[in-house]
Amino acid sequence: MAKTNIKYDKEAKILSIRVSDKKSVDSDAKGNVVIDYDKNGNVVNIDVMKISLDEFSKIESACAQI
Repeated sequence: MAKTNIKYDKEAKILSIRVSDKKSVDSDAKGNVVIDYDKNGNVVNIDVMKISLDEFSKIESACAQI
């Protein structure tokens, strides 16, 4: 399993959380969230749309404390 990787696209306002190196074969979208799954149904990536830079900074700080 890969180390969790968190990225933020300032222009698109998208927070991406990569939790696995496995290939995504299916996705589920609800509201501003898209979750990608591997062939076994495990989460590989989470995208959250419409996240402000301030919200991202708070999430990043919280994750650093874990």
